Amino acid sequence: MSSLDFEGKQVPILEGDTVASAVFRSGVRTFTRSLKYHRRRGLYCMTGDCPNCLVTVDGQPGCRACTTPATDGQKVERGSGWPSTERDALAVLDRLHRFMPVGFYYKVFVRPRWAWEFAEKIIRRHTGIGDLPLGRAASFKRSSHVRCDVLVIGGGVAGLSAAAAAAAQGESVIVCDEGLLGEKLPPGPARDRIEQLTLAGVQVLERHTAVGIYEGPLVPLVGPDELVQVDPGRVIVATGAVETHAVFKGKDIPGVWLGRGAARMAGVHGVKPGARAVVAADGPEGLEHIAILQAAGVVVAAALVPESLSASVPSGVERTIVDGRVVEAEGRKNVNAVLVASPEGEFRVGCDTLVMSVGLAPRDGLLRMGTDLPVTGVGDVVDAGADAELGESGYVCLCEDVGVSELKAAWAEGWTNSEILKRYTTATMGPCQGTMCGRHLAAFARAGSGSPAAGARTTARPPARTVRLADIAGGVNEVIEKRTSLHDAHLGAGALLDWSGSWKRPYNYGDAAEEYRAVRERVSLMDVGTLGKFLIGGRD
Repeated sequence: MSSLDFEGKQVPILEGDTVASAVFRSGVRTFTRSLKYHRRRGLYCMTGDCPNCLVTVDGQPGCRACTTPATDGQKVERGSGWPSTERDALAVLDRLHRFMPVGFYYKVFVRPRWAWEFAEKIIRRHTGIGDLPLGRAASFKRSSHVRCDVLVIGGGVAGLSAAAAAAAQGESVIVCDEGLLGEKLPPGPARDRIEQLTLAGVQVLERHTAVGIYEGPLVPLVGPDELVQVDPGRVIVATGAVETHAVFKGKDIPGVWLGRGAARMAGVHGVKPGARAVVAADGPEGLEHIAILQAAGVVVAAALVPESLSASVPSGVERTIVDGRVVEAEGRKNVNAVLVASPEGEFRVGCDTLVMSVGLAPRDGLLRMGTDLPVTGVGDVVDAGADAELGESGYVCLCEDVGVSELKAAWAEGWTNSEILKRYTTATMGPCQGTMCGRHLAAFARAGSGSPAAGARTTARPPARTVRLADIAGGVNEVIEKRTSLHDAHLGAGALLDWSGSWKRPYNYGDAAEEYRAVRERVSLMDVGTLGKFLIGGRD
């Protein structure tokens, strides 16, 4: 049987496994430690939208375990925590909030000035998501340019339907998806529909991630072996939605899942996210998640549903709580109970899993980059989405450890619109780029100011997904070597030539230090033949 190496332990791999599913099946529940307070974080979304499962794979830090395919011989390590992620001595910081208030890095160690240099080294050493492989030789993906009439970003039902419609009209169409088509969906109508769609005349690029939409439009797609730079006539964004990130006390404890994440773990990978679950479901999809969990052998101890769904709760659920809401998830290493409020009062339900399926929020980062460009959205990405659920406490930004209390403190200090609130607290500035918390930050500012302008969403900028610099610094398939008119003279003078874009230019003539002194102290001559231009004129 195939296996991967997880911190020295051989973990079996089953067909279709991701790194997350294989490692979770082996019993691991803490995947990372949070940036600031070193709180335990476990699997949450299973769609690559949150920061909770970033691990180091074969020496590369920052890999999303939930979307990285598991392969035989992989070496996987957790990159946060000291001396280890499981037993992190720095978790004591979670008890020292008053010494690290919001914006503390702007205030602490300002005087004496030498103190900051000392403190910065400590902070840098004990934060982050892994060590860069500094000794590894550089590698670059090959690059290609592709033109098409229509580029569809997202291989869900809406995206594939739009692609099929455009191809039927005779347009050249490319569909890209960051995974395999349908792989993130649990068994159900949506996955069945994807498998039934026919895509005659459509080029499909699976495992190709769109990292941004630039002027042109130009859309770079990072694939496993190449960087594809697409120049489309128009772009259709069909990136769908992510489930609403409800905020309450204990929200970030391992054992708290988004509904689609828990359903994918159970329905796609055949792994129970827990033995006993509480499920909050605000719509029909939440009821589907309950059924999938039950089919995998999970006992659903309680279902929190609105009155309109109470009669449709699957049989076998131990208790249906009408109009109930989660007040707190309790536990340290993992959830062990959920505090629920309902019209009947507050009470605790014992469980090891809490599943939140309480609505959708558009995954609209790419769409919002396309302002004033021929970019349109289809499907869930253009829906208004559910309201951001912001409780009295709990972590809003999982990436940067920003809670409701930090937002309130920053507001009291005068940071009273979403843009400057973002900069002061660093909320939305982590790996998820506000996918989880951007709407919450805007809602908080809007509620506090009463102004739509002060509570506007912050600007969406590339990259929409984390990307390695080596991936976007790819070369080209065919290099046409360009030479300046002084090329032979350079060689005759002993020049070491190297690439400068597509030009061969001298880097030095044997003694770089002496050449530097010549430039600074005496005289130098530079060949600027690469700066030549053609001026073309004429009617039309």
